[in-house]
Amino acid sequence: MRKQVLTMLCVALAGLVFIPTVFFNQPLFALIGAFFDWLPLPTGWMKAGGEINKTFLKLHVAVTLIAYAIFGGWLVTGTATVGFAFLEVWWVAVIFGVLMGY
Repeated sequence: MRKQVLTMLCVALAGLVFIPTVFFNQPLFALIGAFFDWLPLPTGWMKAGGEINKTFLKLHVAVTLIAYAIFGGWLVTGTATVGFAFLEVWWVAVIFGVLMGY
């Protein structure tokens, strides 16, 4: 349960950083949010203790990778529309991540 709380805290912090950086079109500052978003992976906090829904796991991974491909495009172009696309796709990845436990 502690790992899940730490993971959700990191994702929440990432979202709190992503929203204003997208709104003000500051992709370099969004790297701070990306740090918090990915932190649970190397720390092992994302390892599920119980049973997980493999379909949602695959969707979570795929959509996360798509979101960060868009993020890369945002870093390169600096276009606000690309930033908003990143945020929208990233949010869907978060939802799939939450649904993995159901």
